[in-house]
Amino acid sequence: MRNVLKGLAVIVAGILFFIASLSAIKSIGGRRAVASDEKSENTDIEEDTNDSAETADTTPEGDDDMTEISTNFDEELISFLEKSGYSDKNYMVSPASFRAVLALAVAGADSDTKTSLIKAMGFEKEEEMNEWYNNVLFAPDTASGFITFKMLNSAWHNTASKGSINKAYKQNIRQLYHADAEDVAPDKITDAVNDWVNEGTEGLVPKMSDDLSQVDMVLANTIYLKSSWVENFEKMNTKEGDFKSIDGDTVKKDFMEQTDHFRYYEDADGKFVILPMQGDVDVIVMLGDIEDVCDKIDDCKSENVHVKLPKFETEASFDNGELTEFMKSRGAGIAFSPEADFSAMISDSEVFISDIIQKTKIKVDEEGIEATAASMIAVLGAAPPGEKIETKEFIADEPFKYYIVTDNDDPKTLFYGQIVK
Repeated sequence: MRNVLKGLAVIVAGILFFIASLSAIKSIGGRRAVASDEKSENTDIEEDTNDSAETADTTPEGDDDMTEISTNFDEELISFLEKSGYSDKNYMVSPASFRAVLALAVAGADSDTKTSLIKAMGFEKEEEMNEWYNNVLFAPDTASGFITFKMLNSAWHNTASKGSINKAYKQNIRQLYHADAEDVAPDKITDAVNDWVNEGTEGLVPKMSDDLSQVDMVLANTIYLKSSWVENFEKMNTKEGDFKSIDGDTVKKDFMEQTDHFRYYEDADGKFVILPMQGDVDVIVMLGDIEDVCDKIDDCKSENVHVKLPKFETEASFDNGELTEFMKSRGAGIAFSPEADFSAMISDSEVFISDIIQKTKIKVDEEGIEATAASMIAVLGAAPPGEKIETKEFIADEPFKYYIVTDNDDPKTLFYGQIVK
């Protein structure tokens, strides 16, 4: 008799608006159904509210240890992806969405499976993971109305599969992550997941999979962010220019320009500038190869900087096992094997994580991250009379990397990406 291995798959959809979706995929006789690589389409985005925060309690304060844990995971994920063939590609990944969707799996894991996942995520215990989640959820300042940020989670159980969702698991993920878990018929689960993902990403990722009818369980997370620059780039200053691609070619791009006071850092390895956005969110643009960028934010000085940055739009699909292999490399292999213990999630059924997929998309223009009509003017102090102001040059006409972070006191990377061509 042929063995049937039931696999719990994680699908993360990201978009900087970002979306992440953790999805379950059943592996039968070595054959598995995987999420499609279909590219998302741009749609108009309307203002939304942070519904995910309405039922939350309080926001724990971060500390130095939490910052180091978060930063190390982010940097190691980036390094792993670049060694996996992304070093010469334009792409964006969301470490925040990746860990958020894994948190749903941790909540349903037990014994060594639970321990290995927590440690692979960079935490010592589950309480630290939950503290990190709340810090990310509440870090952006949405009260001003100039930023839209929402972080949503959900879970679906295929009624055709063996076992049932544990009541305690439903209560746990609802309390900790404001997530609903529901039973769905096999002929409806694909539409249920895709519709939820489409709504959570404001239509930017309309589909995660063509067929999820064979899965046992789907876990999903979406993160959506829309904000404007504190100081908008004037459209009249945008001009076409040359961008030196990583492969040596020169390509034409539309460059935005402005000169103003920004936090700025420079050393022998490179330089970066911090472009503030509404809602306590920053975009760090880096030239060169500076290690541990988030750790160097405190070393920045306010400088008069001439910034020249290309408008760009990019998307990525991590659906070739990259994120799965990353977690295995960090010691969480048991969670991806038949020996996995997810008994706290599903009773009377042996399941394991079979895959992790993430999709991301970002658009950067003169108004901000994705278009928004809101703006704000910041008035800076003038220099003393007669003093010559030195202007630093930050011309991103060559490959550059960018971080989108929130919470200046305890930086958390919502998204990381690079433009190399």
